[in-house]
Amino acid sequence: MGQLTSRKRASAICTALFLVGLAIILFIGNWWPGIMLAIGVPLALRQFLLGRHFDMCITLFVFGGVFVTEQFAISWEILLPILFVLAAIYILMREFQESKEHPEDIEDEDINHEIEESLEDQHTKRKKNND
Repeated sequence: MGQLTSRKRASAICTALFLVGLAIILFIGNWWPGIMLAIGVPLALRQFLLGRHFDMCITLFVFGGVFVTEQFAISWEILLPILFVLAAIYILMREFQESKEHPEDIEDEDINHEIEESLEDQHTKRKKNND
């Protein structure tokens, strides 16, 4: 499943949701940890609308985890190491997943490098010809 809407529309929807979240926080008066939900939910929704479902799950886990940790007084000494390990696993998995899905990116980088080198060579030749 791909992108559900344009980046512009996704940003507009999420900005509106963020403002609603801020209004609820102002009404309730519970800034911390409520701000974590007011930031995390719109961010996760934006990622969902743009087709980045794995990123959405991670965002909900992190922001929701901080909210639950604070709301229910769970020790940070337990949560932080778990979050760091999960973040490391996520970064590694994402890197390997993206490299399998987009091998043409490596070819594009090589082509861009060749173009830059040829442009530099042309620039150097022009300088020599002008001198």
